[in-house]
Amino acid sequence: MKVIVKGILPFQEKNFFFPIREKADYVRLILNTIQYLLIEKDLEDVDLDECQSQIRVVVDKMSRVFLYRDGKYFSVSFPFILLLDSNNDIEEITTYEGIKIDSQNVSFANSILNDGSFQLNQSLVDFYLESTAFESTGLDLLEKIFHSEPAYIRYDHDPQREDGKLHPLDHLDVNYSSYGTYKIGLNNIITEDYFENLINLNTDCSFLED
Repeated sequence: MKVIVKGILPFQEKNFFFPIREKADYVRLILNTIQYLLIEKDLEDVDLDECQSQIRVVVDKMSRVFLYRDGKYFSVSFPFILLLDSNNDIEEITTYEGIKIDSQNVSFANSILNDGSFQLNQSLVDFYLESTAFESTGLDLLEKIFHSEPAYIRYDHDPQREDGKLHPLDHLDVNYSSYGTYKIGLNNIITEDYFENLINLNTDCSFLED
């Protein structure tokens, strides 16, 4: 199992902790994650003791990003491959076809995602027709993420909105869209390790009991 753990400093939190309400939000989160991992691999590690939040990328039989802050956890799928050196540091990030992803690819992809025309009509076809060879690498990256299953799940300990069994104090939110989301109530606070084991295909299953 590969596990990458990085602290997130307060000024960086806005890049990771924002509402996930549509596919473009998931794409933005994955792009920000890739960029952060690529930048961090060339810098000294951020001291986890200085951070109130962290990102963990876990690659086992599953491949997921986990984010933690203030007792709230959430996770999405990570649709790329991490290549690590003997010290468990990131050497590079590639697609499943073996194509290397670099900061320039991510920058092009973010430019398209933030383009007003794209936000009005989230179709990549027009951008493909007008793109240069360099820009097309960003388009390819966007296309791969948009075609990926987000597999979104969030754990909340939410005393402000607690409402009996309708909105339990501790619960899991599964899926992000208003038409597809649902809650699973929990009887107790759960730890980060429990949350990760809950959705790790190589650990024992958890069981629902009512």
